[in-house]
Amino acid sequence: MELLSLWIGRHIVVLWASLLILALLGGDLGWRLARRRRLAATGRAGYLALRPRGAAILTAVFGALFALLLWAVWAQTALVRFDAALAQALHGRLPPAFMQALAIVTHLGRPALLAVAGAVVALWLALRRNWRLFVPWCVALGGTAACGEAAKHFVKRTRPFDGHAFVVDTGYSFPSGHVSMSMVFFGMLAYLLLRHLPPRHHRDAVAAAVALVVVVGISRLVLQAHYLSDVLAGYALGACWLVIGVALAELLRRGAQPR
Repeated sequence: MELLSLWIGRHIVVLWASLLILALLGGDLGWRLARRRRLAATGRAGYLALRPRGAAILTAVFGALFALLLWAVWAQTALVRFDAALAQALHGRLPPAFMQALAIVTHLGRPALLAVAGAVVALWLALRRNWRLFVPWCVALGGTAACGEAAKHFVKRTRPFDGHAFVVDTGYSFPSGHVSMSMVFFGMLAYLLLRHLPPRHHRDAVAAAVALVVVVGISRLVLQAHYLSDVLAGYALGACWLVIGVALAELLRRGAQPR
């Protein structure tokens, strides 16, 4: 466990770049498969992006993963010891200039900022009377925020090293609100863009959303604002509510289509 944490600490930049590339390739592959199977949410063509059965399976998988991580942290299992070893291996390893750049990037996932941006998008949808997108948007973002806060106060986990010089965060550490809110906000925003933009821009929207979510998540770990399990739990929680939001939007759209 200690050797693995030290190896990750030494190669964190390479691992970060590799994860970003793999995530972009995975997102592009998913987009291609969806397009080939006529599952992409194109708005004009009316293709279904997510079937109810698939949505139920994905929600159960991500929900179970989040529950497992929550239990592992709350019960102080070996995962907690690995988190601490990895945090120690990362501490003070990267140059200050690089950490300062990450500190700027990580604010893209700031929950308060995303809450304001989410309220603006919700207002825009309400003014357009697009309730079939307004309701899923509010459900996804509100559900993520509520569940994240509930989990934080249940686990009551302190942050690594009780704070960091490059980022100043208050509150509990598990799960990462930056990560979960980024997953839902950028994911749902990409879905809205897929519904409104011409198909030639869909690939770019998916790639941008994937890149932002990955960058924010890894920055929270490298800046040591969170432990690894905090970030993973944020991804699991965000993915769960993202699936719920997209599935609800597709269900409402499908019900509105003429038979």
